[in-house]
Amino acid sequence: MHQNGLSRRSVLSWAAGLGVAIPTASLLSACGGDGGGSGSGGGGTRRTYQTALGYNVGNCPEMVAREAGFFKDLGLDVDVISSTGTPQAMSGLIAGSTAYTRFQSISALITIANEDAPFVAIGMPVQRTAFELQSMAESPVAGIAELEGRAVGVVSAGGTTDQLIDLMAVQAGIDPGSIERKVTGLGTAAYQFAKKGDVAAWIGSAAEREALEEAGSGVHAWNFDDVMPVPADTYLTTRDELDKHRDVVVKVLAGFYQALEFVCEESNDAQTIEWIRKYNREITPEDAQEQLDLVRPLYLARGEDQLMALHPQEWEQMQEALLGAKLIGKSTDLSKVVHPDLLAEAKALL
Repeated sequence: MHQNGLSRRSVLSWAAGLGVAIPTASLLSACGGDGGGSGSGGGGTRRTYQTALGYNVGNCPEMVAREAGFFKDLGLDVDVISSTGTPQAMSGLIAGSTAYTRFQSISALITIANEDAPFVAIGMPVQRTAFELQSMAESPVAGIAELEGRAVGVVSAGGTTDQLIDLMAVQAGIDPGSIERKVTGLGTAAYQFAKKGDVAAWIGSAAEREALEEAGSGVHAWNFDDVMPVPADTYLTTRDELDKHRDVVVKVLAGFYQALEFVCEESNDAQTIEWIRKYNREITPEDAQEQLDLVRPLYLARGEDQLMALHPQEWEQMQEALLGAKLIGKSTDLSKVVHPDLLAEAKALL
């Protein structure tokens, strides 16, 4: 990304391309219309998958699963449609208009605990969060405890980035309420807030950091997973779908897994990008390649043997932190929410 290309729109696209969907606080606020899917049909069991935020590079495994025929080979006809955000994706599952989606695990667990949402986690394509705590290189913030009594920039009030600050504060043993939050959005805006002294640090992604550094703005950053691993983007369906159609859930997961393997192979990049651009003509091949190079390490962060794997212990840790931060009022039985065993069943089909 070039210095003159750091618009809010372009940085939003980059953030979404890295799987950074920005939800509001409650699924009850969900609204908006669907985007149309692409690709050829093919008969078979019909299902609809809805992205959490548009057709971006971070969603490429879902697009590839359809375009490459992986779903079709498994006897499935899965439409891939878009949404305007996580609340709409949540609402689609609740209403039954869609059967599968993918968004941040922290948002899923909060909604499950507080609103009894019937979501279940079936696979985790993003093995490392894209979120970083960023600060100006000349005024680095080395840890969350340094923010006590200071202000931090978040993307949206009550969203995932706001919640992450609460979790990290609890982990560090400080009162989350001692850290002031200011909505700074994404990209150069957050940096400018810091430059003016309005915030000591802000939350961003690797894509934003690289864009700022290319523009000549030095950034100090550390990834939240280095402090406390928080499950990132997760494939979700409903309890009803899993209870009544486990075989379909396993097949859908197998399609996702094949597609993720395909995307992680660099020799397939040209084909992957061609399929992405069937859904999103606004993205150039060059930008798509840059985003793909950034998102692939997030898929492979724990190694090829952990591709798509869920980590129940991290969900337990996340739940304890959410309780400590008073973001949820009660715990939930995570053995009924997180289903790591489905991945082995899916891989056995391939």
